[in-house]
Amino acid sequence: MDRIATKEVNRMLRQCLLRRSDLGLWNALAAKILEPQNPFGRGERRTLQRWLVLLLVSLFAAIIAFAYFNLWN
Repeated sequence: MDRIATKEVNRMLRQCLLRRSDLGLWNALAAKILEPQNPFGRGERRTLQRWLVLLLVSLFAAIIAFAYFNLWN
């Protein structure tokens, strides 16, 4: 029985993980901030979730109000 070297196991593991498109930090982040994927619609563009849009608009409004009252007056 032949022994497999550590480098060979690492290479095989990397190849296996690279083939898995459902794993990864980007996919986890996208799943949190984007609407869920439609399993029946391929290639549809996903929109941002409502709570994130509200957060971004509120943050933008707060920055504009801060800049207006502290920098422009």
